Order: sequence, then C-alpha cells, then structure tokens
Amino acid sequence: MAATAIKNDRTQKPDSTHQAADPVITFFKAYPETLPAMSADRSALGTIPAQAYQYCEAMTTASAFGWYAFPAADLQLWFDGVDIYRAHGDEWHRLASEQLPGMEHWWNPNCPDHLADMAPPFVTSLGIPGYLQIWSGLLVSTRKNWSILVRPLANAQKSNQLFCFEGIVETDHFQPAPLFINLKLLVTNTIINISAHEPLFQVQPLHRDCYSRDTLNASDHRNISMDQPDSAGMTDLDWGGFQKTIRSADPGNDMHSAGQYATTTRKRARKTTPILR
Repeated sequence: MAATAIKNDRTQKPDSTHQAADPVITFFKAYPETLPAMSADRSALGTIPAQAYQYCEAMTTASAFGWYAFPAADLQLWFDGVDIYRAHGDEWHRLASEQLPGMEHWWNPNCPDHLADMAPPFVTSLGIPGYLQIWSGLLVSTRKNWSILVRPLANAQKSNQLFCFEGIVETDHFQPAPLFINLKLLVTNTIINISAHEPLFQVQPLHRDCYSRDTLNASDHRNISMDQPDSAGMTDLDWGGFQKTIRSADPGNDMHSAGQYATTTRKRARKTTPILR
C-alpha cells in the first residue's frame, strides 16, 4: 500500500515538471481482496449501441470519464420494506454495520497504533428503510483544489434493484477518505446480489472551480430574438455557430458528414491541453 510521493524542497519554486508528476488522484488499497479502481470504458461496459459507439463522441466521452469502483466483497441482501438483511452462508442477519472478513489482520499491522481497529466498515445500514452504504476497500486523495464526484455508472444501468446516489467529496482537504457509495434498495422480498467483480459506481475528478458559486452564478439567459426588450438576443456569429451544430434533413444541403463532431473533438484531444491547478 503505497502512494506516489513528490519531494517538497521549499528552497525551490515549483515548476511544471513537479506539477506533472503530482497525480490528480491517488487510490490506496486498504483491503487485500479489493479490486483496484479501473479506468472507465468508452463503451460503458459494452452496453452502448454500436452506432452510438462509432459516432456519438459525447456519449463515449462521458462513459470513459473517470474510474469504475467495485464493492470490496460480494453481498447478498434482502429488504423487507423496513429492515435490510445480509446473508452469511445459509443464515440471514439484520444489517447494522459490518467489517470486511479478516480486516483487522490486514489493517492493524499496517496502520499507526492509535488507529488500530478503526478501519472503515464495509457495509452499513443508514437508519432509513432501504438505504445503505457500501465501501470499495479503497481510500482516495486528490491534488489541491481537486475533488471527486461519486456517481452511478455513466450510461450503464447497473440494476433495477438499487439506486446509487451522487456526491461531491473534497478529497484534497479530507484525505485520504474512504471511497464508498450510498444506495437505496428499490425492491422488497427479493434476493439482491451485488458482485465484487462488477463495477458498482464511478469516480470522476472535478476541479473546485467547476462547482463554485462564482461559476454557477456566471450564467446568462437570453432570447434568440434581437428585438426582445432587455435581451441581447443571438448575433449573426451565434447563428453561424448554431448552423455548424445541426444537420439538414436534405442530404444535398447537409454541410456535415457523419461523425464530424467526433473527428473534431478527437483532434482537439490530441493537442496539448493545460492542466488545471
């Protein structure tokens, strides 16, 4: 269990080389059976239709943004509408909070003495009927001013038996933090299987500027008409830009070829892009 470390020499000014070597996100494996976070897939685990995979760059880019995270162990759950139960072999026990099997034998020898027996729980009932929290067995930290968005799998429906909630965690300050997901069970009196070998949720890096109040307040709302009072309307430049985003129903008048957006964005991606600090 190791992290990438950068030597901090206070006598030297930081340069781009040090910044480039500093990872945006670091995952720490806190349980030996845990699967590492896996780069997300442009095909959304093979669920995107072939035509969309070939031409819809917007969809494939969103699908591949981030990493897949797995539950640290298999789970078999039952929800009766009030309480959640977890299977242990042939027996079912009402769920409160449970550790991973043998966690103390891995955690305690590797942690400082004052943190012994303080490993995060694997699965916890949240006290609201049907709501629970599942840990991936990973800890996560991010570079300064970077957070993580924990969310359901992008463009891939995990199950109709459960719903994953989204959350933004400022893991540059609260780090390394346990990487978990909060869920709601949607069905009752049915066995719900959650496999440790299938992605359960997605983790995406998010710069704090993206969700700051200044950013969210920096919006403008206009009418398309230049003649509307108190509205700047759309200029000729705007209309020209709009025309480039649409395709004509008449192939003879269509200015665009299939996949033009994908081609353009892939060319942009090949150019050097400055990294947010």
